[in-house]
Amino acid sequence: MVSNEIDALVRKRCGPEKVNKKSQISYAVIILIIASIISVILWINNHVYAAFWIIGIALGMVLRYSRFCFASAFRDPFLIKNTKLMRALLLSFMVSTIGFAVIQNVYLNHNAIDYALIPGAVFPVGLHTAIGAFIFGIGMTNAGGCASGVLMRIGEGHVLPWITLLGFFIGTTLGAKDYSFWYDKIISKANVFYFPEHINLGVVVMVQMAVLIGLYKLAAWYQKKNGRIEDYEGRILWR
Repeated sequence: MVSNEIDALVRKRCGPEKVNKKSQISYAVIILIIASIISVILWINNHVYAAFWIIGIALGMVLRYSRFCFASAFRDPFLIKNTKLMRALLLSFMVSTIGFAVIQNVYLNHNAIDYALIPGAVFPVGLHTAIGAFIFGIGMTNAGGCASGVLMRIGEGHVLPWITLLGFFIGTTLGAKDYSFWYDKIISKANVFYFPEHINLGVVVMVQMAVLIGLYKLAAWYQKKNGRIEDYEGRILWR
């Protein structure tokens, strides 16, 4: 293969060349000024709202630059054999497992078990959980992103995710309206299984961490097995 053919193949693998785009620094400055003004107004009226505003902006920036999305994390291993986001999700589970273990350990050492007061969500688990997760998974896949992914793309200026956001609003409204019916008829009759009631919390944490680490290694092996090499933007260079 001659050199020009090799160069053409490399360019094809790397994707199309980047086109110079119009600078958006002025827009960024305007948005920064608006966000700062809103922060000051919120701080004057309620410090908590100001903290939520700042934390929300920070999380949005993290999502934007990490490209993190639950839909992509579960879709990419099957679609493009890429487990980068899946491994990021598993790492977040590891961090949250340790964090909630510390918080719940403090609670359990000072209080009797009350599902309504335990830090974190402890709800009945049953067939309704599996059905709801399955329906949500279908919707998430068809929408092309989870809630965080949709909001991130709206922030980037995409139009189509607004339709998905409208669906979120409609679904949330209907869910809140009919939740009491589903809770009385189905959810309340399912069992609540809280592991620390039956097993030492330390053992639970170690088992869960072992499972998550095992899944992480499996995801890493799966991607390595497919032999994909990516650039810093996640584009496939070679397989």
